[in-house]
Amino acid sequence: MPPLKRSIALLIRNGDRILSVRRADDDDELPGVWGLPAGSFRESENLDGLVTRIGREKLGVELQPIRILAHDQQQRASYVLDMALWEAEIVSGSIAHPAWQWAAPAILLPGIAQGSLCCRLAVGALKS
Repeated sequence: MPPLKRSIALLIRNGDRILSVRRADDDDELPGVWGLPAGSFRESENLDGLVTRIGREKLGVELQPIRILAHDQQQRASYVLDMALWEAEIVSGSIAHPAWQWAAPAILLPGIAQGSLCCRLAVGALKS
């Protein structure tokens, strides 16, 4: 049985736009794909700790989780990705990610086509 990788993706809104970040061109699984800020749980890390780490290390801001929007699993090459989509808000700081934008949700559609679970969860949640 393949290992389980527990992760979260964060949907951060600014009016009718969402915060989208671009994966690096040398990313192992989805190079150059626009998606959501996300991260995987480290041993003994809880939700608040992971949200704080994503905010500080990936975005340079302080984040607050609001509510869970969706959850699903996806078989990957060497593991099962277990992902929860959380809505979050920026409570302080300015975004300092190397490639980010406030974008229409349609920016996530190419990610869905390439197999991004966070993109699929977000588009589904935004439709409901």
